[in-house]
Amino acid sequence: METSSLLFWKPGPNVKLSVPEVARELTWGEEVDGLIDLPIREIIDRLKVAFPKHQEKSGHLIGHGLTGSFEATWTWQHVTVQCHDLPADDRQRLIDAIETFDCMAYEGKA
Repeated sequence: METSSLLFWKPGPNVKLSVPEVARELTWGEEVDGLIDLPIREIIDRLKVAFPKHQEKSGHLIGHGLTGSFEATWTWQHVTVQCHDLPADDRQRLIDAIETFDCMAYEGKA
């Protein structure tokens, strides 16, 4: 099973950390000064439209693509997505859906 990890956040003009440093802090559960709050409800709603086959629980969304799936979790500062055997087209659809909110995508280690 191929697994990859994506992180999304919206940098503000006052972010002092590098992109890898921001990703590390968010992965560790830390808040990062200078990030802009995300419209989480709108992002999750957009993912649900892009991936009609999904299940949502509090703080957790599982979406199903053509052959793979993803699990999204979030805080007010970022969205973390674990992709499991998600085809390239579905993966790009996921990225595009979140990037419409001016978020940047960072590919981390799964």
